[in-house]
Amino acid sequence: MIYSIYPESINAQTIAECVARFGRGEIAIIPTDSVYAVAGDFQHPLALEKLAKIKKESVKTAEFSFLFTNLSQVSEYTQSVDGGTFKLLKRCLPGPYTMVLEANISLARKLGQKRKTIGIRIPDHPIVMALCETLGRPLASASLHHDDEIIQYPTDPDEIAATYAHLADFMIDGGWGDNVPSTVIDLSRAIPVLLRAGKGDPDVI
Repeated sequence: MIYSIYPESINAQTIAECVARFGRGEIAIIPTDSVYAVAGDFQHPLALEKLAKIKKESVKTAEFSFLFTNLSQVSEYTQSVDGGTFKLLKRCLPGPYTMVLEANISLARKLGQKRKTIGIRIPDHPIVMALCETLGRPLASASLHHDDEIIQYPTDPDEIAATYAHLADFMIDGGWGDNVPSTVIDLSRAIPVLLRAGKGDPDVI
């Protein structure tokens, strides 16, 4: 099933229906402020199994990114950060960045993993924010990759639906996406390290 949601006019009832499906362990293809992604409730074992299968990994080893609504929510699942790191997070988020932070034991227990870091995102996208706020907790996510080496990330919702619909239980069509992924910065070390230059300005570090 495909839900059409307009970022400038979000239907709360549709968002609630999508979140109810997340609560049942379903996963969805959703738009973000960079590329389209597939996401699900990180606390639901079935959703994690489905996401891990897409990544061709096991739940215990899969490295998901997590979509949050704000830094206060992020702090529930990460170790405390110093002042400089916090200022950088405030400067970049919401935005097209994936920040790697030290995870706390609460997250590891919920995932059944022994992970030391977590990739966090606060996308500057109203649909993602509405989904996470209504769910009340983060969404685990993975990007959609195109088989074409030149067009690595699909942007056309119709193409995405035709090519990837079988991977998810439903899809949210939020309009054309971007073909540039998020910029990834590792903040778990003493000095920030750029892991991938993407849509977000890498010069922030």
